[in-house]
Amino acid sequence: MPARERSERCFFLDPSSTPDAPRLCAEDEEHLRRVLRAAVGDRITGLDGRGLSIELVVARVERRELALEPVAAPTREPEPGTAGAALDWIEVAAPLPRGERAEQLVDRLVQLGVASLVPLEAERSQGGRGELGEGRRARLERLVRAACKQSRRAWQLELAPEASFERWLAERERRVLWCADPRAGATLLAAASELARDPRGTRERPLALAFGPEGGWTDAEREAARAAGAIEVALGPHVQRIETAAEAAAACVAQVRWLRSL
Repeated sequence: MPARERSERCFFLDPSSTPDAPRLCAEDEEHLRRVLRAAVGDRITGLDGRGLSIELVVARVERRELALEPVAAPTREPEPGTAGAALDWIEVAAPLPRGERAEQLVDRLVQLGVASLVPLEAERSQGGRGELGEGRRARLERLVRAACKQSRRAWQLELAPEASFERWLAERERRVLWCADPRAGATLLAAASELARDPRGTRERPLALAFGPEGGWTDAEREAARAAGAIEVALGPHVQRIETAAEAAAACVAQVRWLRSL
């Protein structure tokens, strides 16, 4: 297969990789070599998940090894919320729905540019606290990487530890906190549009979006959110599933803030 002028496929670099001696992580290297049947001259993009990307060319293919060479110097995309970044640091906090619904949620939040996801424990969370077991967390982390590769995203979404709503509200200051509630009088679109371009939402002070469980927020949770300075916003005339609300809200905020950054 002839080399492309611009690589169409992205893969994650091994943590020990260097720009002068690039190497893919074992899983991606095996996939490129055995499944995609890489040939000498093929071009790919290597990502480290922390903003770095580097164009690479396949220099040698052996039975158990793939040799890569850099085509150009690596580039580094600014961290969300910092100077030159296309988006703010957007954080979503929500109880994870069960099964494939959680996987679809993670995949879409990556594509939309959300910087961090906090699995939330609310009073009405179904099925107990819904804590992430080691196996489920590992699978969601793999989905994050796969979605980054598909969307050519240089910064990997951070999957935070689980937190109770009370603890999450108290743990740090936020640039702004929107709390989704179908009974709210204000809309998220209007609230996001009212924000000035600067300051941006950063890792330390993110633009935060909170979503309740399918049973809704309790009165105590609403009061705690108001005390923390939350702005209650509605997403539409109907009650939405967790993943629908989170994806719609993330798309709305990302679009408004991206346009402000241009």
